[in-house]
Amino acid sequence: MTGPIVRPQTLLQAPAQWALLVGFATLLALPSLDWAQGIDPTPPPEENRTPAPQVQVPKTLLAMAAWPAAYEAWFKDHFGLRNTLIAWHSTLMLDWFGVSPSKDVLIGKDGWLFLGATKNVDAYRCVAPYTPKELEDQRKQLVATRDWLRDRGIAYLKVWVPIKANIYPEFLPNGLTKLAQPCRMAQWFAHMAQHTDVAVLDLTGPLLAEKARNPERLYFKTDTHWNPRGAWAGYQALVPLLRKLAPKADIIIAQRVSFHMRSETGGDLAKLLDMTERYRGSEPIQAVANSRIQTVDNPVQRPKGIHLWTLACQGCGKAKLLMFHDSFGNHLRTFLAESFARTVSVEFGPFDKELVQLEKPDIVIEVHLERQMTPER
Repeated sequence: MTGPIVRPQTLLQAPAQWALLVGFATLLALPSLDWAQGIDPTPPPEENRTPAPQVQVPKTLLAMAAWPAAYEAWFKDHFGLRNTLIAWHSTLMLDWFGVSPSKDVLIGKDGWLFLGATKNVDAYRCVAPYTPKELEDQRKQLVATRDWLRDRGIAYLKVWVPIKANIYPEFLPNGLTKLAQPCRMAQWFAHMAQHTDVAVLDLTGPLLAEKARNPERLYFKTDTHWNPRGAWAGYQALVPLLRKLAPKADIIIAQRVSFHMRSETGGDLAKLLDMTERYRGSEPIQAVANSRIQTVDNPVQRPKGIHLWTLACQGCGKAKLLMFHDSFGNHLRTFLAESFARTVSVEFGPFDKELVQLEKPDIVIEVHLERQMTPER
């Protein structure tokens, strides 16, 4: 018979045990050291938000009750080595597990990124079609806006820009499919065409036609938005309506517009992944020959979060433009401002009657992205 098996108490020799102990203690201490001394070498992630502020010692019972939640929010934004740990997490999720580190970003094919927020995905998949009542309410609002402007001698145009997924669906990740029901934007335009004569424009068709004619991309690969080429295609689709609604505008000829490619860091979706350098690539930059645009002061004050630009263009016709838009209007503004003597551009602001009466434009254009039609859920 053999004796009992004697198992070693540890597979590590004493030096290795001490090295493991010191390494473990160092890992525990590093977050506290970074918190105190700021030793984290990784730059903070670009999260498109303001970090939670430093909490103050509560001085009232009400402040004391709110203090734990406020402290937790602050701690989540400032714990030690946060920058490095977030960067490691992003790399681990993407390279090892092949999934997006952010719920708001879809990893597409060939380096394409798409906004994965519920509202955007719902817009692509045709979730929650309009009800007849909703369409009629939309029609009434559209007609009321047009009529209010027309009574003041001002033309009106409503423009909708498609989401990137509806122009480049071939680069979406597998498994994201449309439902067998109408999408809101198609419903909206069909209803308005049948029941109103308000000037409206769906840029889906023009952008798909330009995509078929030209192999150059119209949307950024790693950003939500269209690029300058896409905005130029949108401007060209606007020209027939501008000639009709604002005949005093000066239309840009194509020979004045050129594009060149430049290496750029990744866009807003790459920022959400904290991987702007990883997604660096060539993107188009526009140039308009003999540009006459100048920024001018405007005393009008806007609430926080609403941006206002006022541009003058000497020799660019005699018409004045007031544009209300989301972020998709920014690249379009570059071209529209070359067509009007004065352009006032309001980003993220609602239709503002007071501003209309102050500016007295020849035409008001509203430009919004397709997903704005889709409700939150």
